[in-house]
Amino acid sequence: MEFTLDEIADSLPHLGVAILHLLHAGGNSAVRGDVLFQKELFLIGDYIEQVGDDADFTPHIFGPYSEAAEVALGELISLGLVRRSEGGYTLTPDGVRVWEKVCSVFHTEESGAIEDFKVFINDLSVDEVLLFVYITYPEYTRESARLRDILKKRVPLSASLYRKGKVSLEKAAFLAGMNIESYLDYLKR
Repeated sequence: MEFTLDEIADSLPHLGVAILHLLHAGGNSAVRGDVLFQKELFLIGDYIEQVGDDADFTPHIFGPYSEAAEVALGELISLGLVRRSEGGYTLTPDGVRVWEKVCSVFHTEESGAIEDFKVFINDLSVDEVLLFVYITYPEYTRESARLRDILKKRVPLSASLYRKGKVSLEKAAFLAGMNIESYLDYLKR
């Protein structure tokens, strides 16, 4: 049975709308893979309570993970609204049309936050994103298979985030596990 785009838009759960919104953000730029998809949606869910409640993130091998988000993404793919390619996940033309019908679900500040999270993460490496999430949300690291590896690289990764203008000097020092004076000395070297 085929559904019209209007029927799909009317029946889309809030989490599906959030995923469409994430994929549309940044000029419909790709979300580059499963780890970045999960972390971007996690940050959105930390800001927008209903998204966080619907996604129900738990600790996992790469930090916060949502089975509900993975299932919702799979459903959007099967409905022809999302395309998965080597470059990651993007909206299809039908996905854009459905997003246009449902985008008003989010308030202006929520839409802006989704856009900001996409811009924040879109040009970061997986390791940079994992460092940011692992240190900022340590309660999600207990199942992590990458925590030790990320912690070994935390100082150069934090410096990369700082040089890219993604975090303040204070946040970079925090991510590095250093006080600001020691961190400034590291950056000068």
